[in-house]
Amino acid sequence: MTVKARILVVDDEDRFRQSLCRLLRAEGLTVDSAASGLDALNKLATNEFDVVLLDMRMPGMSGAETFTEIQLQGFDVETVCLTGHTSISDAMKLLHNGVFDYLLKPASMQEILDTVQRAMERKLLRHGEIGVSELLDGSGSR
Repeated sequence: MTVKARILVVDDEDRFRQSLCRLLRAEGLTVDSAASGLDALNKLATNEFDVVLLDMRMPGMSGAETFTEIQLQGFDVETVCLTGHTSISDAMKLLHNGVFDYLLKPASMQEILDTVQRAMERKLLRHGEIGVSELLDGSGSR
């Protein structure tokens, strides 16, 4: 069973967002993008995604505020935070509150792909679509 993650890239920096989307599509993934937290919430309300790659520093609604809304609205996604400005306490709080992972920009493409794969596997495990044994023997790899 091969399942490709549907990814929403949320970042206010046009160049970064477009480049990341292009690279993810080149890997065969389904990708859409949003330039703000509000735009992301609107896309999540009308489309199905598996993983959200979410910038933390955006004008208007921050990444942390966007993540809170994602949780409050009950969207079934795994969220990976991306930031160029790290705060250990902020990262720990977000991870404690349910963020899947927290990556520092510039993260390598391989690091992003590996994190997306692990996030997708967690979602599949939550839904019972794969079991732990599939994950351990590698047959659950995306």
